[in-house]
Amino acid sequence: MDLSPASVSVMLLLTDLLVTGVLGFQVYLFRQISFARREHLEFRIKIAEEYVRDEHLDKALSKLEENLERRLTALLCTSNKRN
Repeated sequence: MDLSPASVSVMLLLTDLLVTGVLGFQVYLFRQISFARREHLEFRIKIAEEYVRDEHLDKALSKLEENLERRLTALLCTSNKRN
């Protein structure tokens, strides 16, 4: 089946338009997702800044102190065994 040059041009044009449309839609989705992620991150930061309670900070600090004490004790025990 022989196709005329005009029909080949039309098919190539339609293919090009389809590919351009798909790429444009992907760019649109990427922008929407990026905006949603940025908005979600800003919301999480706002929540973390405004709704932190003192008891949560005290609990985190006590855990850090306990971990530090355990590590220092382990370090001192191992250094005493070496000597």
